[in-house]
Amino acid sequence: MLHVIFYTVLFLPNVFAIEEYPWTYDNDMIGGPNFWGLMLGKQCEICSKGKLQSPIDIRPNRLLFDPNALPMVIDRTHVMAEMVNTGQMARVRIGNSAIRPTANLTGGPLHGYRYRIQRMDLHFGRDSVNGSEHTIDGRKYPMEIQMLAFNSDLYTNFSQASKSPHGLAAIAVLVDFGPSTTDELLKLTIATASVIYKAQRVELSDLKPWKLLPQTRDYVTYDGSISSPPCHETVTWMIVNQPIHISQDHFREWGKLLQTKEKPKSGEEPKFIAPNTRHTQEFQQRLLRTNIQLKMKTRKECKLPMPAFQYKSSNRIDPHIRYSNTTRHRRRHLHHSYQKEWDL
Repeated sequence: MLHVIFYTVLFLPNVFAIEEYPWTYDNDMIGGPNFWGLMLGKQCEICSKGKLQSPIDIRPNRLLFDPNALPMVIDRTHVMAEMVNTGQMARVRIGNSAIRPTANLTGGPLHGYRYRIQRMDLHFGRDSVNGSEHTIDGRKYPMEIQMLAFNSDLYTNFSQASKSPHGLAAIAVLVDFGPSTTDELLKLTIATASVIYKAQRVELSDLKPWKLLPQTRDYVTYDGSISSPPCHETVTWMIVNQPIHISQDHFREWGKLLQTKEKPKSGEEPKFIAPNTRHTQEFQQRLLRTNIQLKMKTRKECKLPMPAFQYKSSNRIDPHIRYSNTTRHRRRHLHHSYQKEWDL
């Protein structure tokens, strides 16, 4: 069987357009992630040869605190969008018009550039442990929302930017189980009923991208790639430090999405989209920077110990009371770097 696979790989013409070739997230299939760099033509060779591929495992012991890291800013814009079933994922495409402009992303590690949010790719599992692409110290989450934006200061469109330096930015929002579903994620979940089959699409007339982010300004950033073909290594990633939430019942709705354009025939097994994740890639000695204050040493002139920080991927710590015991202390010692909460 193995020699048949290699024969197929060697002699299939490498002229497929990415949109035409049925690449998949199933590693047992020829079109799976292990074959992306072999079968999708030269434009996708970097999927297997690249040194800055995504996703990666976020290990706390690799984090480097960056005191100059700015908070991310997303325009509070209500956007027109549509959700489409691509056969590999549920993708939300953001519209842009004079009447209803798109949302922009600035701040963070983006060097002062403005990035226009183009789409959201949604990754999810059929169980609670195999849904996110990025992992936190080896742990996967049920879902991951990836907001992808292109540098509109330098480039005219997403395609051009994706192949160019400082071209793309991506925000990864992890989704964990909770008693209720975040409101904006609930909108997307309800929309899945209209995109069960491949190529189906539904309009989202009033989407608020900024409300898909948790109430924190902490993030981790690194240089990586688009996590699906063509895997261009032009992405500045920002992984938000806290998850948003989805209920178990709503999570199951995502698991109903199919890779096929129609209902399977009698006796056929349905081909579900989930799980649609790429395995984590080699870290390759990249810098993993963060604005999370990992540790603050007590200064000699301070009478109260300063709070210690460590990387967290949950919202068990209420950000609104993080410094409640140091209010007077803060007023007396303005030389310390304290963070204000992200006003969403």
